[in-house]
Amino acid sequence: MKYFSQDGGWKEAPRIEHGLVAVPCALYRGGTSKGPVFLASDLPADRVLRNQLILAALNPDHPGQIDGVGGAETLSNKVVIVSPSREPGADVDYKFIQLTPGSTVVRDDCGTSGNMAAAVGPFALERGLVRTNGDETKVRIFAVDSRMLISAKVRSPDGEVTYRGETAIAGISHAAAPVVLTYRAPFGNLTGTGAPTPTGNRREVIDGVPVTVIDAGGALAMIFRADAVGRTGYESKAALDADEALAVRMEPIRREAGRRLGLREAFVDDALGTMMIAPARDGGSISSRKLSTLADAPARCHAAHSGSGAVCLAIAAMLPGTVAAEISTAGPGGGQREFGIEHPSGIMSVVVETEGSGAGTSVSGVSLLRTSRKLFDGTLYVPADVLR
Repeated sequence: MKYFSQDGGWKEAPRIEHGLVAVPCALYRGGTSKGPVFLASDLPADRVLRNQLILAALNPDHPGQIDGVGGAETLSNKVVIVSPSREPGADVDYKFIQLTPGSTVVRDDCGTSGNMAAAVGPFALERGLVRTNGDETKVRIFAVDSRMLISAKVRSPDGEVTYRGETAIAGISHAAAPVVLTYRAPFGNLTGTGAPTPTGNRREVIDGVPVTVIDAGGALAMIFRADAVGRTGYESKAALDADEALAVRMEPIRREAGRRLGLREAFVDDALGTMMIAPARDGGSISSRKLSTLADAPARCHAAHSGSGAVCLAIAAMLPGTVAAEISTAGPGGGQREFGIEHPSGIMSVVVETEGSGAGTSVSGVSLLRTSRKLFDGTLYVPADVLR
């Protein structure tokens, strides 16, 4: 079995113990998501074998994922692969893989998880891929599938990563050290347009529903107003998980948005998410519910909010003419703007850097305040026959 090593050469086949493949691995919480984090050099170089190993490791086809380390919901089925980067301006490469409970589909070209990106910097420092630099170290991350550069500021007092801190984020019980993720323009990398509004329009109408499509932060998002489809936008996660009618209503619209982008159908399934928005009512700038597709049933609503989706929404809110700008209290304008996204678990804090004003407003950067925690670090075991 051939495996890539860190320096680009080859290494020996993996260690087998008692009929099990032993794979170095760390389990991390990144933001409001969770999943295993691997060095690329510890996984098969072959994509098919790598995905077979990941399926065996998480066991997503079982409803409780009893025979694996998956967490029986979409937010706990995220996989991160990290390696040294050869991309100019980057320290490490970040590969993201999404699994879905009840399915054996491996979504390995679906962009970036903004929440799990918060785990990349600490992991890279702990594995020695990047050296610490003072009390706070900047790790430059290249998201390989979305071709997005992200910088992560990680606390590193005394030359070591610390997870202890006083930063609290909605959806997580305990405070931890902050991880600040900054996404820089150009956006539009997933569609190759180089623009955050890849259709060329800030507002589209599909089947009677006004929508805005944004390509930013390693994600594609179709944003629509709740009142356009007879919802309030303040529904609970449980209510939206059970709302079959909404999923059926929005799925053809989502697919048509993908068609207008010229995307292949499989990529639309993996990459184009939806957000239902409403006016803020709890001190934020806008209310949002990050929704999944019919394929991701029964969990159709994010328990908090996706990080990459937050980047998309913040950009949309700053651009006049989008459905988000119509109801956001932040409003367009130049300079650095604070933006709060109300979601089912609280409020997510975002800082948006804008240039220009009015119709000429553009976004040069978006920063998310997240936290991360290492849950365990050691060896993960999977049946040896998965690599045959």
